[in-house]
Amino acid sequence: MLQTLIFLIIGLLGIGLVIFVHELGHFAAARIFHVDVEVFSYGFGPRLLSYRGRKTEYRISAIPFGGYCRMKGSIDLTKALRDNASSLDVAEEGSYFAVRPSRRFLIYLAGPLANFLAAALILSISSMIPVNRLSDPAYITPISLYPGLFGEAPRQPGIEYGDLLLSAGDSRFADWQDAEAYLEEHQGERIDAVVLRGGEEAMTVLEPLSINGSASFGITCLQAPVVGRSISPDFQEGDRIVEAGGQEVRSTLDVYSVTDSDFVMVIERDGETMKRIIHNGNLPFAWKSGIRVYSDSVNPLSYGIRRSAEMSVSALQALGAFVTFHLQDALAVLTGPVKAAESIGSITVLAFDDSAASGIRSLLLLFAIVSVSISVGNMLPIPTFDGGQMLISLAEMIRRRSLSPRAYVVLQLIGLAMALAIMAMMYSLDIKAYFLT
Repeated sequence: MLQTLIFLIIGLLGIGLVIFVHELGHFAAARIFHVDVEVFSYGFGPRLLSYRGRKTEYRISAIPFGGYCRMKGSIDLTKALRDNASSLDVAEEGSYFAVRPSRRFLIYLAGPLANFLAAALILSISSMIPVNRLSDPAYITPISLYPGLFGEAPRQPGIEYGDLLLSAGDSRFADWQDAEAYLEEHQGERIDAVVLRGGEEAMTVLEPLSINGSASFGITCLQAPVVGRSISPDFQEGDRIVEAGGQEVRSTLDVYSVTDSDFVMVIERDGETMKRIIHNGNLPFAWKSGIRVYSDSVNPLSYGIRRSAEMSVSALQALGAFVTFHLQDALAVLTGPVKAAESIGSITVLAFDDSAASGIRSLLLLFAIVSVSISVGNMLPIPTFDGGQMLISLAEMIRRRSLSPRAYVVLQLIGLAMALAIMAMMYSLDIKAYFLT
């Protein structure tokens, strides 16, 4: 219980920092467009420390899980409601309602934009941190040779069993992990490649294939069938599997091709062979891979922007499934805020146990994911969210007049009700995670 609480606090502090960056975006845009910010606070609740600037009170509040930026304008709205005014066109200097709708649009856009840019910067920094990564030689095979594992698939004509993939396009591969990342990025393209075959380099072409309705190159890694870490005393690191289920084993794919739940495995150790029985198809060990010091990109900024855009698309897809009531698809990728915070804390702590570099990279990646999620989530067209406020400003630009104070308040109340409903749904995921599973 104490460990869960520690993980939760670490995660909430991280999420709070990302929310503060969001509010910092609003604060910066408000100042640029001469809107006074009455209070800019890190955290919520009772004030702990404060500094009174010329127009803004800067606070550190008791609950350090976020922050807020309160802009001048509440007096104008109250006065307009009291006077039953038809619009908010008349406002005191420095008020949010005193600036043009186009500027109000940009002030609310600045929050999500700050989160997106923060994610891009975070990912750029993380890509420059070298970490240890699994590394396997890029020996490959067409998956069509293993229909029992991959189903019926067209043959990749340019590849033979046991080819070593050296390069594709302008990229040269240090290992299979490099090659796999490149191929995922170039799905659907026809790629010139170089392989090592029979001790000689050979030019070939990787043809784009359609397999089970998805773009693919129809190749996979041939990993050596050597035991890594094992939970069973019957296996030791370095044992080589030479036979499984009565069939010769040349790669891990041959082991996975055995369909019997119980089968005999023959291993080779120090020049001797011995038999081991596998029960229920469960292998009590991991395969041995090499370790390589790795960083993501030679162009960190480009990498950060591209990965942030990819994350934004994924978040939009989840949001789209939620908005269109495809709840099963949405709930497959959504989690409650409490569970998300605990997961952030636990993943970070475990990564730091591995190494400082892994811990920092994991922490930065999680911050980037949260930052993108907050950016996309705030674009929902709900009046109390940034997307809703931007929509109101856009409508005012088109109509060339501001909303009536009463209409503005009604929209805010509707938005508040919708926001509370969304919060209730998200926290219900936490209840399900902690108490119903």
